[in-house]
Amino acid sequence: MIPQLRAEVLKVRSTRTTLGLVLGMAALILLFVILTALLTSVNEMGQRDQQRDLYSIGSFAGLFAALAGIMLVTGEYRYGTIRPTYLFTPKRSTVLVAKVAASLVAGLVFALIGEILSVGVGGVILNERSISIALTHHDYWLLTIGTLIGTALWGGIGVGVGMIVRNQVGAIIGILAWGFVIQNLLFGLAPTVGRWTPDSAQNGMMGMTDSHLLDPGPGAVVLVGWTIAICIAGAVMAARRDVS
Repeated sequence: MIPQLRAEVLKVRSTRTTLGLVLGMAALILLFVILTALLTSVNEMGQRDQQRDLYSIGSFAGLFAALAGIMLVTGEYRYGTIRPTYLFTPKRSTVLVAKVAASLVAGLVFALIGEILSVGVGGVILNERSISIALTHHDYWLLTIGTLIGTALWGGIGVGVGMIVRNQVGAIIGILAWGFVIQNLLFGLAPTVGRWTPDSAQNGMMGMTDSHLLDPGPGAVVLVGWTIAICIAGAVMAARRDVS
């Protein structure tokens, strides 16, 4: 198990794809933080909910962690390296667990970068605009812990999705469509249902105050449940399929 875990961590750390995802994530978060902090009026930006929204931009890291998890799996199927991986570790569940663990670690790194950018840069801009911080220490804790845990779990979800779909392009398009379109439509049209989705569960875990969101504790439980369910489904699919 340990050698396989080391191998998976090395794959995440050494590929140019991971570096590209980190750079893309940093650029996107910086863009949204700067635009939000500078273009919002002083009165509005001084409100607690608006500052919470600003600092929650770091949670965009979850999307990139999911993409990293997907690519960790689908890249092996795409280039055929999954065959030697399974030859080295014939028990496929062990491979999945190692990939999930590596993706959880990668997700934490993504989250740390995202949180530093959103809180650090956002805080500097607010200070330059002489805007007082309205958030409490409890707000900071929820935002930080929710971003760290939530982003890490999204890395695990990405691995599960990759195991289920296997096609890299299809999996990436699917996760992007879910994050930017389907989830938002579902929460907007049927919030009592949409609040149980992974995205909304993380928002609840972070202490966001939108109507119908779950409380932080239940939100965390729901997101963990989604991660476990998707990874189990991925393990079942991987065990039943042949490697072409």
